[in-house]
Amino acid sequence: MVGAPGWRARVLAAGACGVLAGVVTGVATPGPLGPGPAGPGPVAPGLAALAPAEGLATAHVPGGRPRLVLSAVTLVQGQVLRVRVLDGGSIPPALEVGGRRVPMHRRGDAYQAFVGTSPLMPPGVLVVRVRLQRSGQTTLVGTVRVRAGTFGVRRLQVPPQLLDPALVAEERRKIAQATAHPLPTPQWDGPFRLPVDGPVVSNYGVRSVYNEVPAGYHLGVDFRVDEGTPVMAAQRGLVTLAEPLPLGGQTVVVDHGAGVFTTYLHLSAIATAAGRWVRAGDRVGKVGSTGLSTGPHLHWGVRVHGVLVDPLQWTGSPIVAP
Repeated sequence: MVGAPGWRARVLAAGACGVLAGVVTGVATPGPLGPGPAGPGPVAPGLAALAPAEGLATAHVPGGRPRLVLSAVTLVQGQVLRVRVLDGGSIPPALEVGGRRVPMHRRGDAYQAFVGTSPLMPPGVLVVRVRLQRSGQTTLVGTVRVRAGTFGVRRLQVPPQLLDPALVAEERRKIAQATAHPLPTPQWDGPFRLPVDGPVVSNYGVRSVYNEVPAGYHLGVDFRVDEGTPVMAAQRGLVTLAEPLPLGGQTVVVDHGAGVFTTYLHLSAIATAAGRWVRAGDRVGKVGSTGLSTGPHLHWGVRVHGVLVDPLQWTGSPIVAP
């Protein structure tokens, strides 16, 4: 468990990375989380499960037809919200969450979008607002409470030259380019698969301290696996980046559509190329320790419209159904 006695020694022995704490997290620019009509209320720490039933937020509309359906009424930082608009008409609704515009896509007779949260978003009430063009403009409004997660701390010793701000800026730029134009609709057809079979040695959200200097959050999961172990694509998608980065090392980024990307870092070798389609289980590389890394492992990340979320939620939650 993160923060347990001996945790630091295990991570250093198994290999760990901190790229997302200082680089990729900076690419995400979450919108403001502010108090809702009732104020933020108390914040309960700790990881809480998603509400088992969908939260329903319905605005008064003449005829009572369009509805705004939210997958949860409470989230913990790192979890994903699915927003659905039932009977939204022929024109795609304009969705705004926490002050950020989020594109919606058609799914059956509804429109939907996925919205990410992370430790970079302060706890509070997240306002979801949808504008519809139906013989005039109609606005649907709902709210979701975002609670703080309990993530722990990890301390790593890394080569100081890898913390150069110029390297951080270069990596941000390349990741931003690779994720700037997502496919408009989901390409996946079920839960995401784990890219390797191995224990998690560094969890999502832990605070990273490099060379005794706080550096942010680890917004992904690290798996302890031997160097050279095949790394598989988590789901169907289009490869948008397959090259070495200053801190991520040999890196692969896959676009799964609807603003969802997976990243595979610190590889010893890349087995795909930008512009190539992959299916779930296709090999994209081999485990390594390139870039900002203390030993062989795989860092796996999931971003949703620029927000790095907990990847493990995508492996089993019904919320992420395409």
